[in-house]
Amino acid sequence: MRFPRIPASFNPKLAVLSLSHFVNDVHGVFLPTFLPIIVENLGISYAQAGLLKSLSGFIHMIVQPMSGYLSDLFRRPWALIIGPFFTSLGAAMLPAAPTYAISFLLVGLHSIGSAVYHPLGHGGVGYVVSSSRLAFSLSIFAVGGILGGTVSPLYAIFLYRTFGPVLLPIVALIPVVATGYLVYRYIPLLKEEREHSDISTANFMKTLWVTYRQILPVWSVAVCRDTSVQGIKFFLPLLIASRGGDLINIGTILFIISIAGAVTPMMGGKLADSIGRRKVIAFAMIGGPCFMIPAAVTSGVISIALFTAGNALLQAILPVTGAAAQEMAPRHRSVVAALVTGLSFGLGGLLLAPIGAMADSMGLVAALVFLGILPLLPMPMFFVQWSRIGVPAGKE
Repeated sequence: MRFPRIPASFNPKLAVLSLSHFVNDVHGVFLPTFLPIIVENLGISYAQAGLLKSLSGFIHMIVQPMSGYLSDLFRRPWALIIGPFFTSLGAAMLPAAPTYAISFLLVGLHSIGSAVYHPLGHGGVGYVVSSSRLAFSLSIFAVGGILGGTVSPLYAIFLYRTFGPVLLPIVALIPVVATGYLVYRYIPLLKEEREHSDISTANFMKTLWVTYRQILPVWSVAVCRDTSVQGIKFFLPLLIASRGGDLINIGTILFIISIAGAVTPMMGGKLADSIGRRKVIAFAMIGGPCFMIPAAVTSGVISIALFTAGNALLQAILPVTGAAAQEMAPRHRSVVAALVTGLSFGLGGLLLAPIGAMADSMGLVAALVFLGILPLLPMPMFFVQWSRIGVPAGKE
């Protein structure tokens, strides 16, 4: 019996990185699915619910840059093992939280885990693949996380209904431990040599500031994209619940919206390699609102279809912004990842608290309309600043 040959282009380290991204993010987005349960059990307002997500965003803003800085200095990928453990544990304990304070602590635990994982996860791709395949490889890694987020609502509901809130954390840790072993087995070292640098606050701040200035046009896009994507997935379940939808309706709709966004990053990465990063980013950030604004003011199947299309467009540029930023600052890949996928993600989550207050005062529909408009805001600065930064030839 002959076994199929593994293609020469297959990269086992990239495969393990993508799998670990899936496992981390399948638990990392439990909060939106369980949010209606938390709101009902604890009797909290939309603003208080938004504050939970804002806490997650604040932690990502603080922890990811430091985690990225340290990850660039050391060779061993411990963050890829430790991060998903805390992400899973905190997220899986949320439905059993007896008080708002405890839910606050659990969101903090899960956010720290995710914040520790992501800089080295994204930056690690740049260490295990060649520069000629960076954009496409980042799209593969991104798809791992998006697929995790896509199946997360159904996975969360399955675990909750099958094992209940008490056993849920124990069962959720099983795939995390298994994936951690694969990381330890196949990626013992990400880099052959340790970077020589003094680990100090001054050096950290200098590295962060220089890198931030280099990638500012892409970072501004990432912030508005991440705020919009997170906000839609955060407030749409509340709108569905307010209109009589149950947990099954919410999980199914989130799954439909997410599954479309799971395939578009690979399309975006390929397209960006052929026609340029700037064109793909501009098309997605301008085209997304054309779907999401009318989605907010309609209902039923039409609304879900429009939200699905808008989310898919924004998700398509996830690897494009990541690749563009790493090309702008190749010596600090994990720091770049922390800024473009961490600080931007964290700031997006932090902004959900005031948007939650908007939902309390003006309604959920108004908040969703604002989230639909948001991707348009950074585009004037993006077009002006892009030509002033160093972009490798053929990548414009």
